[in-house]
Amino acid sequence: MKKLLSLALILCMVFGVSALAETKVLTGEAEGFGGPVQVEVTVVDGVITEVKATGDMETAGIATPALEELPGAILAANGTDVDVVAGATYTSQAILKAVNIALGNEAPETPKGEEPLPEADRYIGYGISSSGRIGPGKDSEDVQVYSINEVFATVIFDKDGKIEYAHLDQLEVATPNYDGASMPHFSGYPGQSYNYDSDHDEKVDSVLEVTQESFQAEIASFMTKRARGDGYKMGTGTWYAQMDRFQELFVGKTVEEVNDWFAKYTSDRNGRPLKAGSENAEDAAKWDKLTAEDQAMLADVTTTATMSLNDSHGDLLAALQNAFDNRQPFALK
Repeated sequence: MKKLLSLALILCMVFGVSALAETKVLTGEAEGFGGPVQVEVTVVDGVITEVKATGDMETAGIATPALEELPGAILAANGTDVDVVAGATYTSQAILKAVNIALGNEAPETPKGEEPLPEADRYIGYGISSSGRIGPGKDSEDVQVYSINEVFATVIFDKDGKIEYAHLDQLEVATPNYDGASMPHFSGYPGQSYNYDSDHDEKVDSVLEVTQESFQAEIASFMTKRARGDGYKMGTGTWYAQMDRFQELFVGKTVEEVNDWFAKYTSDRNGRPLKAGSENAEDAAKWDKLTAEDQAMLADVTTTATMSLNDSHGDLLAALQNAFDNRQPFALK
């Protein structure tokens, strides 16, 4: 009886100790060469008993040795004091970092784009907005004209996000069957061809065959709307003069306030600033709801600037937003 009791006590002690063993399955993630690398680390009473590593976006073949061999080395060393795998340094470092994060030895990585912005009195941002246009129109042989618009914005913001300075420019490129005299053209890649209106009289003159030389020369000749200068005339003045006026208008406003201005003071049809005496009922009704002060402000703006800040010709508001999103601390020295 005593022997049975002793055996029972021993078994209770053994199972009791096993029951007290603490098992943790920990996870960590770190940026590798091609993307995130994830690890799963099993720890029993402070001892690493298993390590799994995956990296679906890592380069197959090159990263494979690190993903397969390094977990065993970490297990044997009971930690990350191990050598990286030759030829797979980025993936190896990501695995080690992810294990350290899982074990609580390092803080988790902040996802790209989510890092807190350092405090500063002034920020500078560079923004781009890209859009394509089916048009304007078709040529004399009913072949579609296409164009591309790239808007560039360099903006300085104060600590509250208000614009202190803005400089916007735009590159508009059309197929060679567009009749605009100063419009940059892109006729395609070598070996391709497109209708060509050489004298810009709204009539196709020939089919332009693209060679390697013409391809290079055409791209080298691209000019932004500012660079086109007085040659790019609009209904009211030039593009650069209109843009300069809008830039003045942006100063002192946040990007959100610029968007609010656009929503309140421009046509819901075409995005152009409202004007008195519009024959369009919708525009006229929107104008009539404005205060006399607002109407006077718009009358002043439209003496110089009448184009839209967001239509098929390009999205300048998106470029401003992109500049704000990309802003970095800036100081004059």
